[in-house]
Amino acid sequence: LHESIGDVQGKAATLHQLAGIYAQQGQVEQAIDLYQQSLAAEESIGNVQGKAATLANLAYLAGQQGDTTKQLQFNLQAAASLAQIKAYPNLVTVLSNLGATPSEQQSAYLAQAIWLSLRIQMPFVNVFTLIRVLFNQVPQADPLEPLLATTALFLCQQRGEAHPQLNDLQTTSLKMLVAAAAAQGIQLDDMEALGNWMEQQQLNDPQIFLPQLMQQLETLVGDAWVFDPSLL
Repeated sequence: LHESIGDVQGKAATLHQLAGIYAQQGQVEQAIDLYQQSLAAEESIGNVQGKAATLANLAYLAGQQGDTTKQLQFNLQAAASLAQIKAYPNLVTVLSNLGATPSEQQSAYLAQAIWLSLRIQMPFVNVFTLIRVLFNQVPQADPLEPLLATTALFLCQQRGEAHPQLNDLQTTSLKMLVAAAAAQGIQLDDMEALGNWMEQQQLNDPQIFLPQLMQQLETLVGDAWVFDPSLL
C-alpha cells in the first residue's frame, strides 16, 4: 500500500525534528542521515518549503564540518526551491548564508540578498547588516561604496527610529561615507564637508541614488541570479 501524502508529511516532519535534536547534541552524522531521509520524503510529495528548510539545515551542518563545497551546493538547492515558490524572505536568509560562504560568486549572492531585501521591505537592521558586509567586501573606490553607505544612512533615517542602537548604526553609516570619500581621494574634515560632497555626488536624493544602487547590484550579480528578478 502506498503511504498517503499526510502520512509522508508527518514522517518527514518527524525525521526533520529528530535531526534537529541530534544536531543540537553534536551528533552531526546521525543528524545528516535523518535530514537526508526527510529530504527524500519531502521530494516524494513535492513539499518544496519543507525541502528548502531541510537543504538549508544540511548546508549549515556541512559548514560545521568545514565542507564548504557541500555547504554551497545545499544552499544553492535551497535557494532554487525558495525562488520556485517565491518565498522571498526565506530566500534572503539563504542568499545571506551564500554571501558568507567563500566562493567565486560570494559578493554576487550578497548583492542579490540586498537587492531583494530592498524590493520586499525586509526588517531594517537585516538590510543594514547586509549592506555593511558587502561594503567591506567590495574593492576600495568601487562605485558601490558610496551608494551602499548613503543607503545605510537613508535606512537609518527612514526606518530606524525605533531601533535601540540607532545612534551606533548612524555613526557606522557616516564612517562608511567618509571611507568611501577617502577611497576617492577626498578628505572630509567635518559634517559640512560631508554634506557638500554628498550633494555633489547626488547621494542625498534617494530618487537618484537608490536606482543607481540597484543598477550597480545587478551589474555585480551578472548572470549569477538564483531567482528571476523580473518577477519582482
